[in-house]
Order: sequence, then C-alpha cells, then structure tokens
Amino acid sequence: MTIALILILIVSIMFGLTMVISVGVGHAVLLVDPLTKSTSVTAVDVYYATDSFEDTIACFSSDQLEMQIQILLRWSLDPDKLRDLYQNYPRLNYKEAAIESIMAETIRLVTKNFTALQTIEFRDIVRNEIESSVQQEVMIEPSLAGALTRFEFDLRNIGYPAKYTAAIEDKLVAEQQKIQADFERQRILVLANATAQEVIIKAGGEAEAKVIEANATKQAIELILEPIGQSGNETRIAEIYLWVQTLQKIAPDIDILIVGTEGTPVLIPANSTNP
Repeated sequence: MTIALILILIVSIMFGLTMVISVGVGHAVLLVDPLTKSTSVTAVDVYYATDSFEDTIACFSSDQLEMQIQILLRWSLDPDKLRDLYQNYPRLNYKEAAIESIMAETIRLVTKNFTALQTIEFRDIVRNEIESSVQQEVMIEPSLAGALTRFEFDLRNIGYPAKYTAAIEDKLVAEQQKIQADFERQRILVLANATAQEVIIKAGGEAEAKVIEANATKQAIELILEPIGQSGNETRIAEIYLWVQTLQKIAPDIDILIVGTEGTPVLIPANSTNP
C-alpha cells in the first residue's frame, strides 16, 4: 500500500512538472504542494498587476459631523512576495480581510483630527495625510508581507449631510454678498473721493485764475496810470477800466462806451447806425 502511494505521488509530481499552464498578462502561477494534505500539485493563478479597492467610508470630524469619504486605492503586487502573501491568505482575499479594515480605521483616525470646515478648506492636506497614513499601515501589516507596491490614492469625494451642505452654501452666499457690498462701498467712496478731488482742483484752479486775473488787472491799471502821474484822477480812471473789463464780459459785442455827465456808462453796439 505504501509503495502504491509513493508511485502515485511520483507520477503526480512528474505530471505537474511536465504539464503546460497558460498564464495571462499580469498573472503569476504558484505551484502548491501540500504534502500533508494531498498527493497532487496544485497551480494557483495570482493576479499581481494593478489592482484596486474603492469604497465609501463613514467617519466623523473632530466636531462630530458625520462624513462619507469616497476613496480609491490602487496598487501592484511584488512577484517575489506572492508566495508569502498566499501563505497568509490562501483564498487571496487579502483585499477584503486586510485592505478594507486598514482603510476604514486609518481614515477615521485622520478625519477626527480635523473639523468639518477644515476638511473643506484644507482638502489637500487631509488627502495627503490619509494617503501617507494608509500606505504606512499597509506596509507594516505583517499579514500582507510587504507584497503591495506602487500605491496610488485618490480622494474622490467628501460627502456631508444635506443640512450642513445647505448651511455652507448659505454661508458662502452671505460671504459673497458681503464681499460685493464691501466692493460697492469702496467703489462709492472712490467715486465720491474723486468727485471731491475734482471739485477741489476746479475750485483751486478758479481761485488761481482769479488771482492771475487780479494781478493782470492791477498791472494794466498801473500801466495806464503811469504816464498820467499823480493827477488826482487815479481812482476814477481805475473805476472806468474795471467798468470796461466787466462790460466786455457781459456784452462782448459792445465796442463803444460813452460815460455820461453823471458817470453813467452808455453802451453803443459797433454795428449800430444813426437814424
């Protein structure tokens, strides 16, 4: 009986060594010889190229707001460590048995360090911390035997309760309205300041023009009085000059001015004719 079993074992091993096994791209075959359980050699097909795990993890922020974090993790298996991984997970269910629990526990530990608002404001920081923490936990998990490599982590979405989302939207709308109101107020202030500056500049220009005109008038009167000297009629001559200047502004078409006996000026248009 013992000789027969030995012969069957030898034949089985020779058959296993000579048989041809077709392996697809990204797959590897492990030849398992469980001597203590069977006399046959078993070929196990293991996929080691890019694999993934996608899930939505329920977790809480530090201010106890429940969030639904949707993640996607990709990785490859190191072909040199497939046998160790298979020995720990003969059914190759390491994804469900290890990856899922590591992801859930790690994400919950990370998110409790942030308020809900911080997960919105500092999304990239949250993502990077989750990624580095998950990778570290996967690498130190003994049962995975360091077989997982080339990690890619994608934080696809952070879902919040409907009421919280509505409150955030209302807050953003209020902030936008405040920004718009501040902008409008600044615009009005700028316009008012510009208008005031324009009035000041205009008034300054008019005042300066009046000073220039007054100086010019003074100089003109001095030139008129210079050949006359101290005749006693200086004041009267100055008054007449000012009349003429004022009347030229009022009636620029008047070219002839006659002063009556009582000092009343009489204006005669240049194009008037005697009857």
